[in-house]
Amino acid sequence: MKRLLFWGLVLIAAYQGWQKFRSHDVTLAYDPGSPYVIVYGRDSCGFTSQMRLALAREKIDFDYRVVDEAAVADGLHWKMERLGISTLRYDLPVVEVNGKLLVRPDINQVMHSYNEG
Repeated sequence: MKRLLFWGLVLIAAYQGWQKFRSHDVTLAYDPGSPYVIVYGRDSCGFTSQMRLALAREKIDFDYRVVDEAAVADGLHWKMERLGISTLRYDLPVVEVNGKLLVRPDINQVMHSYNEG
């Protein structure tokens, strides 16, 4: 019985690890060489709302992803860790521009990175 319980826990852990790994592929679904913007934030965050309004005002198309969704948070944290950015505590929004992550940037920083791509 103990062996069955052990293997059951191993299978559950393996499945959860696979799910986390698999979810990252969705966030990388952009054409190389095409400029893009993804805003990671939450609806209740004033800074996130300001960034979304500023991007709309500049007529920049962007994807908006809510970090309260587990798969979104996992994908963002994976990217942040890969780039050496701490995930323990960070300000929102985090804006991904052409593969570069910017933590609570202003619109000028985003526009500069967007125009470089």
